[in-house]
Amino acid sequence: MSRDESDGLLRPPPDIPQRTAAFPNGSGQHGEIPTTGAGRTRDAGRTEEAIAAYRYAAEAGNLDARWRLVELFQRVGRSEEAITWLRARAEAGDIDALWKAVELLQESERTEEAITWLRARAESGDTHALGRLTVLLYQLERAEEAITWLRARAEAGDTHALAHAVDLMYETGRARETIAWLRARAETGDTHALIWAVLLLCETGHADRAVLAYLSTAELGRPDVLAQAIGLLRRLGHADEAERPRRCGITPGRT
Repeated sequence: MSRDESDGLLRPPPDIPQRTAAFPNGSGQHGEIPTTGAGRTRDAGRTEEAIAAYRYAAEAGNLDARWRLVELFQRVGRSEEAITWLRARAEAGDIDALWKAVELLQESERTEEAITWLRARAESGDTHALGRLTVLLYQLERAEEAITWLRARAEAGDTHALAHAVDLMYETGRARETIAWLRARAETGDTHALIWAVLLLCETGHADRAVLAYLSTAELGRPDVLAQAIGLLRRLGHADEAERPRRCGITPGRT
Protein backbone atom coordinates (compact mmCIF):
# COMPACT_ATOMS: atom_id res chain seq x y z
CA MET A 1 0.00 0.00 0.00
CA SER A 2 1.35 3.38 -0.88
CA ARG A 3 1.66 5.54 2.20
CA ASP A 4 3.20 8.57 0.50
CA GLU A 5 0.32 10.85 1.31
CA SER A 6 -1.15 9.04 4.27
CA ASP A 7 1.44 8.87 7.03
CA GLY A 8 -0.75 11.15 9.09
CA LEU A 9 2.09 13.57 9.74
CA LEU A 10 1.10 17.13 8.98
CA ARG A 11 3.83 19.63 8.40
CA PRO A 12 4.54 21.80 11.45
CA PRO A 13 2.96 25.23 11.38
CA PRO A 14 5.26 27.58 9.47
CA ASP A 15 6.40 30.83 10.93
CA ILE A 16 3.96 33.58 10.11
CA PRO A 17 5.48 36.61 8.46
CA GLN A 18 4.64 40.03 9.78
CA ARG A 19 1.69 41.45 7.89
CA THR A 20 -0.29 44.62 7.79
CA ALA A 21 -3.64 45.07 9.51
CA ALA A 22 -6.04 42.38 8.47
CA PHE A 23 -9.63 42.89 9.44
CA PRO A 24 -12.00 44.06 6.67
CA ASN A 25 -12.09 47.56 8.15
CA GLY A 26 -8.31 47.76 8.25
CA SER A 27 -5.76 48.27 5.54
CA GLY A 28 -4.99 44.56 5.03
CA GLN A 29 -6.91 42.03 2.97
CA HIS A 30 -9.61 39.70 4.23
CA GLY A 31 -8.10 36.64 5.92
CA GLU A 32 -4.67 38.04 6.74
CA ILE A 33 -3.28 37.64 10.22
CA PRO A 34 -3.44 40.94 12.10
CA THR A 35 -0.01 41.98 13.33
CA THR A 36 -1.70 44.48 15.58
CA GLY A 37 -4.02 41.76 16.88
CA ALA A 38 -2.84 38.18 17.22
CA GLY A 39 0.90 38.63 17.57
CA ARG A 40 0.85 41.40 20.14
CA THR A 41 -2.14 40.20 22.12
CA ARG A 42 -0.60 36.77 22.59
CA ASP A 43 2.69 38.29 23.74
CA ALA A 44 0.78 40.41 26.24
CA GLY A 45 -1.05 37.35 27.54
CA ARG A 46 -4.38 38.39 26.07
CA THR A 47 -5.15 34.84 24.94
CA GLU A 48 -8.79 35.31 24.09
CA GLU A 49 -8.06 38.16 21.71
CA ALA A 50 -5.31 36.12 20.08
CA ILE A 51 -7.63 33.15 19.63
CA ALA A 52 -10.36 35.35 18.18
CA ALA A 53 -7.93 36.92 15.73
CA TYR A 54 -6.45 33.62 14.59
CA ARG A 55 -9.90 32.03 14.32
CA TYR A 56 -11.12 34.93 12.20
CA ALA A 57 -8.16 34.66 9.83
CA ALA A 58 -8.28 30.85 9.74
CA GLU A 59 -11.97 30.72 8.88
CA ALA A 60 -11.34 33.27 6.15
CA GLY A 61 -8.94 30.79 4.55
CA ASN A 62 -5.53 31.62 6.01
CA LEU A 63 -3.67 28.30 6.44
CA ASP A 64 -0.95 29.74 8.66
CA ALA A 65 -3.58 31.06 11.05
CA ARG A 66 -5.25 27.65 11.17
CA TRP A 67 -2.16 25.95 12.55
CA ARG A 68 -1.32 28.89 14.80
CA LEU A 69 -4.80 28.64 16.32
CA VAL A 70 -4.41 24.91 17.00
CA GLU A 71 -0.93 25.50 18.42
CA LEU A 72 -2.23 28.24 20.70
CA PHE A 73 -5.12 26.12 21.97
CA GLN A 74 -2.64 23.36 22.86
CA ARG A 75 -0.18 25.78 24.43
CA VAL A 76 -2.76 27.09 26.88
CA GLY A 77 -4.10 23.63 27.75
CA ARG A 78 -7.27 23.81 25.66
CA SER A 79 -6.73 20.84 23.36
CA GLU A 80 -10.41 19.90 23.56
CA GLU A 81 -11.33 23.20 21.91
CA ALA A 82 -8.74 22.54 19.21
CA ILE A 83 -10.26 19.12 18.53
CA THR A 84 -13.79 20.51 18.46
CA TRP A 85 -12.79 23.23 16.02
CA LEU A 86 -10.83 20.85 13.80
CA ARG A 87 -13.68 18.34 13.70
CA ALA A 88 -16.09 21.06 12.64
CA ARG A 89 -13.66 22.10 9.90
CA ALA A 90 -13.23 18.48 8.83
CA GLU A 91 -16.96 17.96 8.57
CA ALA A 92 -17.06 21.00 6.29
CA GLY A 93 -14.60 19.27 3.95
CA ASP A 94 -11.18 20.30 5.27
CA ILE A 95 -8.92 17.26 4.72
CA ASP A 96 -5.93 18.58 6.70
CA ALA A 97 -8.21 19.37 9.64
CA LEU A 98 -9.49 15.80 9.57
CA TRP A 99 -5.97 14.38 9.78
CA LYS A 100 -4.97 16.79 12.54
CA ALA A 101 -8.13 16.09 14.55
CA VAL A 102 -7.34 12.36 14.48
CA GLU A 103 -3.76 13.08 15.49
CA LEU A 104 -4.89 15.11 18.52
CA LEU A 105 -7.45 12.49 19.51
CA GLN A 106 -4.71 9.86 19.45
CA GLU A 107 -2.42 12.07 21.52
CA SER A 108 -5.26 12.39 24.04
CA GLU A 109 -5.56 8.57 24.20
CA ARG A 110 -8.93 8.71 22.47
CA THR A 111 -8.13 6.48 19.52
CA GLU A 112 -11.39 4.53 19.71
CA GLU A 113 -13.31 7.80 19.61
CA ALA A 114 -11.36 8.75 16.47
CA ILE A 115 -12.21 5.39 14.89
CA THR A 116 -15.91 5.75 15.71
CA TRP A 117 -15.97 9.28 14.30
CA LEU A 118 -14.13 8.33 11.12
CA ARG A 119 -16.36 5.29 10.58
CA ALA A 120 -19.48 7.42 10.92
CA ARG A 121 -18.05 10.01 8.52
CA ALA A 122 -17.08 7.30 6.03
CA GLU A 123 -20.48 5.66 6.15
CA SER A 124 -22.07 9.03 5.43
CA GLY A 125 -20.03 9.26 2.22
CA ASP A 126 -16.84 11.02 3.32
CA THR A 127 -14.15 9.32 1.19
CA HIS A 128 -11.33 11.11 3.01
CA ALA A 129 -12.53 9.73 6.33
CA LEU A 130 -12.69 6.27 4.78
CA GLY A 131 -9.08 6.53 3.66
CA ARG A 132 -7.94 7.96 7.01
CA LEU A 133 -9.68 5.16 8.91
CA THR A 134 -8.05 2.54 6.69
CA VAL A 135 -4.61 3.98 7.39
CA LEU A 136 -5.30 4.33 11.12
CA LEU A 137 -6.43 0.71 11.50
CA TYR A 138 -3.42 -0.44 9.49
CA GLN A 139 -1.08 1.54 11.73
CA LEU A 140 -2.76 0.03 14.79
CA GLU A 141 -2.13 -3.46 13.37
CA ARG A 142 -5.85 -3.98 12.93
CA ALA A 143 -5.71 -4.64 9.20
CA GLU A 144 -8.09 -7.61 9.37
CA GLU A 145 -10.75 -5.43 10.97
CA ALA A 146 -10.25 -2.82 8.26
CA ILE A 147 -10.44 -5.41 5.47
CA THR A 148 -13.65 -6.94 6.81
CA TRP A 149 -15.29 -3.53 7.04
CA LEU A 150 -14.02 -2.38 3.65
CA ARG A 151 -15.16 -5.54 1.90
CA ALA A 152 -18.64 -5.15 3.36
CA ARG A 153 -18.71 -1.55 2.15
CA ALA A 154 -17.45 -2.62 -1.28
CA GLU A 155 -20.07 -5.32 -1.62
CA ALA A 156 -22.70 -2.68 -0.85
CA GLY A 157 -21.44 -0.69 -3.85
CA ASP A 158 -18.80 1.62 -2.37
CA THR A 159 -16.10 1.84 -5.06
CA HIS A 160 -13.73 3.77 -2.80
CA ALA A 161 -13.96 1.02 -0.19
CA LEU A 162 -13.26 -1.53 -2.93
CA ALA A 163 -10.05 0.26 -3.87
CA HIS A 164 -8.89 0.49 -0.25
CA ALA A 165 -9.78 -3.15 0.41
CA VAL A 166 -7.72 -4.26 -2.60
CA ASP A 167 -4.82 -2.06 -1.55
CA LEU A 168 -4.81 -3.35 2.02
CA MET A 169 -5.27 -7.02 1.10
CA TYR A 170 -2.44 -6.81 -1.40
CA GLU A 171 -0.26 -4.98 1.11
CA THR A 172 -0.76 -7.76 3.65
CA GLY A 173 0.32 -10.48 1.24
CA ARG A 174 -3.09 -11.75 0.15
CA ALA A 175 -2.88 -11.16 -3.59
CA ARG A 176 -4.36 -14.51 -4.63
CA GLU A 177 -7.28 -14.14 -2.23
CA THR A 178 -7.80 -10.60 -3.48
CA ILE A 179 -7.91 -11.67 -7.11
CA ALA A 180 -10.35 -14.50 -6.33
CA TRP A 181 -12.63 -12.10 -4.48
CA LEU A 182 -12.47 -9.53 -7.26
CA ARG A 183 -13.25 -12.08 -9.95
CA ALA A 184 -16.25 -13.26 -7.96
CA ARG A 185 -17.38 -9.65 -7.73
CA ALA A 186 -16.76 -9.17 -11.46
CA GLU A 187 -19.00 -12.11 -12.26
CA THR A 188 -21.87 -10.27 -10.58
CA GLY A 189 -21.32 -7.35 -12.96
CA ASP A 190 -18.99 -5.24 -10.84
CA THR A 191 -16.81 -3.58 -13.51
CA HIS A 192 -14.64 -1.82 -10.94
CA ALA A 193 -13.79 -5.18 -9.37
CA LEU A 194 -12.95 -6.56 -12.81
CA ILE A 195 -10.54 -3.73 -13.56
CA TRP A 196 -8.83 -4.19 -10.19
CA ALA A 197 -8.57 -7.93 -10.84
CA VAL A 198 -6.87 -7.28 -14.17
CA LEU A 199 -4.48 -4.80 -12.60
CA LEU A 200 -3.47 -7.31 -9.93
CA LEU A 201 -3.15 -10.14 -12.43
CA CYS A 202 -0.84 -8.02 -14.54
CA GLU A 203 1.04 -6.83 -11.44
CA THR A 204 1.65 -10.43 -10.37
CA GLY A 205 2.79 -11.54 -13.83
CA HIS A 206 -0.44 -13.13 -15.03
CA ALA A 207 -1.41 -10.99 -18.01
CA ASP A 208 -2.80 -14.07 -19.80
CA ARG A 209 -5.21 -14.64 -16.96
CA ALA A 210 -6.10 -10.95 -17.03
CA VAL A 211 -7.20 -11.27 -20.64
CA LEU A 212 -9.22 -14.37 -19.80
CA ALA A 213 -10.92 -12.49 -16.97
CA TYR A 214 -11.98 -9.78 -19.38
CA LEU A 215 -13.04 -12.28 -22.02
CA SER A 216 -15.21 -14.23 -19.60
CA THR A 217 -16.98 -11.01 -18.59
CA ALA A 218 -17.36 -9.94 -22.22
CA GLU A 219 -19.04 -13.27 -22.93
CA LEU A 220 -21.67 -12.32 -20.36
CA GLY A 221 -22.77 -9.55 -22.70
CA ARG A 222 -20.36 -6.77 -21.79
CA PRO A 223 -18.41 -5.83 -24.95
CA ASP A 224 -17.62 -2.47 -23.35
CA VAL A 225 -15.61 -4.33 -20.74
CA LEU A 226 -13.56 -5.95 -23.48
CA ALA A 227 -12.78 -2.52 -24.93
CA GLN A 228 -11.63 -1.38 -21.49
CA ALA A 229 -9.47 -4.49 -21.22
CA ILE A 230 -7.68 -3.81 -24.48
CA GLY A 231 -7.00 -0.19 -23.57
CA LEU A 232 -5.87 -1.05 -20.07
CA LEU A 233 -3.54 -3.83 -21.15
CA ARG A 234 -1.94 -1.56 -23.72
CA ARG A 235 -1.31 1.08 -21.07
CA LEU A 236 0.26 -1.57 -18.90
CA GLY A 237 2.63 -2.49 -21.71
CA HIS A 238 0.98 -5.79 -22.63
CA ALA A 239 0.30 -5.06 -26.31
CA ASP A 240 0.42 -8.73 -27.36
CA GLU A 241 -2.18 -9.73 -24.79
CA ALA A 242 -4.33 -6.77 -25.77
CA GLU A 243 -4.44 -7.96 -29.38
CA ARG A 244 -5.30 -11.52 -28.55
CA PRO A 245 -9.12 -11.00 -28.53
CA ARG A 246 -8.98 -9.58 -32.07
CA ARG A 247 -6.88 -12.52 -33.25
CA CYS A 248 -9.59 -14.76 -31.85
CA GLY A 249 -12.19 -12.91 -33.90
CA ILE A 250 -13.70 -11.02 -30.96
CA THR A 251 -14.39 -7.32 -31.57
CA PRO A 252 -15.03 -5.02 -28.63
CA GLY A 253 -18.07 -2.81 -28.60
CA ARG A 254 -17.80 0.91 -28.12
CA THR A 255 -17.36 2.24 -24.62
